[in-house]
Amino acid sequence: MNAKLRYLCVAVCASLALAGCAPGDSLGTPSDGNSDQPVVEDGKETNDATTPEEVDLPTDVEEEPPIEADEDIMATMTCEPFGEGSEELNMMFGYFDRAVSVEVGKNNGRTWWVVIFEWDGEGGTAGLREAYLTDALGQASYRDGMWIQLKDSDRWHDVDWDHDMLVRGQSALEVAREALASS
Repeated sequence: MNAKLRYLCVAVCASLALAGCAPGDSLGTPSDGNSDQPVVEDGKETNDATTPEEVDLPTDVEEEPPIEADEDIMATMTCEPFGEGSEELNMMFGYFDRAVSVEVGKNNGRTWWVVIFEWDGEGGTAGLREAYLTDALGQASYRDGMWIQLKDSDRWHDVDWDHDMLVRGQSALEVAREALASS
């Protein structure tokens, strides 16, 4: 019995030791897995380990300009209040107290809007606001469209538009916020 247990322990330990291993030596030198020699690229051996401080980062990467609202674009936009919430919207977002929409424009053949829903908190002040980018206002059903939440932290992260269209989106968001603030 002890011999079988010992054999089982050795087998388990060996398989655990091999489970995370990749071809190469214990120093992290890459290997092609077919020989004991390090991988050679462009005639240079990769025996030298580089530290993160030694890695050259590309300097020609251009940073995207910040997405800021454009007042000239904002002047051309109108904000439309939502009336009483439809049952479909209430099922999707809950019973909101106020909501507004601002058309952003067409992108890839679809018309997009920024919609902000607002729920009252204590004392009748705005307790919660949620902003969305949607193409659903042009659909037969609100559920047929896309609803992309515009979070405060990284608002346009999930939106794959060019810079000019993102500026239009930010401008529409500002128009909607101003309309809710003045209501």
